[in-house]
Amino acid sequence: MAKNNKGSKAHASTTSVSERRAVLAVDAVAPAFAAWCNDMPGLPEGAVEDLLDAVGALASAYFKLVPASDVTSFEPLAFGQAMSAVVAAEAEEDTEFIFVAIRTYLLFLEETKGWTGSPEDLGQVFTLFYDDDDDDEPGELALPQRPSAEEELAALSGTQLAAHLRSVLQWLGDSKQVTSTGALKLAEIEGAAAAVGLVAKGAARNAKRQHLPGFNTESLEPGAPLIVKTMHELPLLSKIWAALEGGGFIDIGSTKVWPTPNAEAILVHGHPAHLAALRGLMANFLSVSVVGEPDWAPWVAPAAEAQAGLLYAAALDRSTIPVTLMENPDTLENLGMDEFAGRLLRRRMAELEQLGVVTMDGAVRVQPALVPMVLLALGRHVGDGGGASPRLPGSVNAGPAPTHPVPLLQLKVAVEDTKPPVWRRLVLRSDLTLAQLHSIIQASFEWVDYHLHEFNVGGYNGITYGPIGPEHDFGDPMPEDEAAVTVGQLLNAEKDRIGYTYDFGDNWRHMIILEKILPFAPGPAVRCTGGRGMGPAEDCGGPWGWQNVVTAVNDPAHEEHTEYREWLGMGLGETLDPKEFDREALDEELAELF
Repeated sequence: MAKNNKGSKAHASTTSVSERRAVLAVDAVAPAFAAWCNDMPGLPEGAVEDLLDAVGALASAYFKLVPASDVTSFEPLAFGQAMSAVVAAEAEEDTEFIFVAIRTYLLFLEETKGWTGSPEDLGQVFTLFYDDDDDDEPGELALPQRPSAEEELAALSGTQLAAHLRSVLQWLGDSKQVTSTGALKLAEIEGAAAAVGLVAKGAARNAKRQHLPGFNTESLEPGAPLIVKTMHELPLLSKIWAALEGGGFIDIGSTKVWPTPNAEAILVHGHPAHLAALRGLMANFLSVSVVGEPDWAPWVAPAAEAQAGLLYAAALDRSTIPVTLMENPDTLENLGMDEFAGRLLRRRMAELEQLGVVTMDGAVRVQPALVPMVLLALGRHVGDGGGASPRLPGSVNAGPAPTHPVPLLQLKVAVEDTKPPVWRRLVLRSDLTLAQLHSIIQASFEWVDYHLHEFNVGGYNGITYGPIGPEHDFGDPMPEDEAAVTVGQLLNAEKDRIGYTYDFGDNWRHMIILEKILPFAPGPAVRCTGGRGMGPAEDCGGPWGWQNVVTAVNDPAHEEHTEYREWLGMGLGETLDPKEFDREALDEELAELF
């Protein structure tokens, strides 16, 4: 029982408080553990030091999650996360040794009565190493039996997740319409939602959002469709969409999306690559679903981290982690989660249960055929300290705003060439970034972020700011990162101005002028103090196209009267007033951003 090419690190220099605490904690139990190990026949020389190295690595990872100072008890959920972190950081050939070492240490605590936690906790952490009928001797790792290829294919194909993935590809047909950002057009959302078992439709013109991530849909009337302004307000659809794109099963162009030849492996019964395609697609979905959600609120990242650790721990040996752990306030607090994070964790796990990935009849268990997919999807993300992970598009939240005192800026943001004029007066913190200002402008004019955008300082030959990403890989110079510069850095004197262009086809140009610099006052990060004019409709052809739409829908004799009214979702007798503006409603929208 020896670890490959590893020397002792028990007394290596430490670089963090948790690592130093781990050294002290392991040193405290080392003499008793060594004496216990020396009674084991055939123990190789140096094995005790290697075993303690593994315990030290576990302790360091565990102490980052829990404010503990000893290694004689472990909270099961945090233990699973810590084990996942250690395994993810080790070379593949050392993984089995890690399990053997930690199981050996737990046996030491059990046999010497050194365990200081509850018997229930000890039983739960042992489930990472033993099946219910495991009678193996110490030093032998008990792993679940892999099903045959036929059994695995039947199990994977029978999940609701596989059914949804297949249904979306079938619904796509030859192609469907998308915006320039790759999101489905509003008219396509109803069909896509139905493919994943949701009742929803794209919003009519100026309809208010009924759903945001985390929104409680129980208030909707039974059978009533969810009205959304973008497909990304339907988290399940958004995750499946990202998984299909990331797995190479769909290609998204500037106006259409279509299935790739890879989709045949999912759609054609008996295809020789069907099992391999399902494996890859499901692993991609799990990666996107668990660690790829935008941080639309402060509790998203803690919930995602906890869910990744829980699933990974459950998958390692079909661990039976009690569902009640996700409801225990003390456990949640020790894992850095508040009530909202706990609620989100439970909701996300419930979604995976509905999709057939896990069962939660008293304990969390990963469906056996999906164990390899969970390990593949989450192994490189658990405990990586916040490394790169796939992200879902379409975040509707601008992220947390700073709270320390800074000057406030009064801005006038006007859409150029509009008649009647369309503008908003905003008061916001000077330390908000241009990326956050982009989200504010989108909400202010009821845009839904379908298209590309950029900020410009200094005119045609000036500096351009925008999002940094592959969508700008068109041979043009990459813009400066809009998330790395604050509004106050660019607008620091009255009458300073910057331009903002949204949708390079319709070419909605906005002029942003600094009217006043105000002293700090407690309150929201941004508020609207005035404005005029309705935000123009997306994809209407720009300022002149919008004027034509307004004229057509209000004039029964206009040749495009019926067409445009249907396009905007207007009811019988309803009129469109381009001067209409509801400041209070906008303030509610802005409050949702931060």
